Amino acid sequence: MESTLKYILYTIFVVSLITGLNILIGGALAVPGATIAVQAQIDNELRFFSMFWLAYGGFCFWTGRNLRKRNHFIPLIALVFFLGGVGRLFSTLMVGSPGSFLLGAMIVEFVLPLVMYVIYKKQKNNEFVTVTN
Repeated sequence: MESTLKYILYTIFVVSLITGLNILIGGALAVPGATIAVQAQIDNELRFFSMFWLAYGGFCFWTGRNLRKRNHFIPLIALVFFLGGVGRLFSTLMVGSPGSFLLGAMIVEFVLPLVMYVIYKKQKNNEFVTVTN
């Protein structure tokens, strides 16, 4: 269970590193499916928020490096990831479909946090049983 959580955390780190740097360097046109230039304000905001995505990934990596000591961060990490999916859902409902790639990302952002939380809870329950026996 612990190794699965570490794998998920490290995967989030790698994905956030690649995609965060992609947006930081390439701007709005680096978004998958983007075909036309956007307003400077939107590009500016995307590059700004890419740093928060990079920081989130770094936090996942840091948590995974010592998961036994930092596993209490898993619910927060899962919640933030899930809320990212909620943001994508709002955008899809208000503005329209962003394309299949980003819709796929939204599905992952809804499912993966639930998987993380279930593993976390099972792990916590196992620790409790081990301590009480």
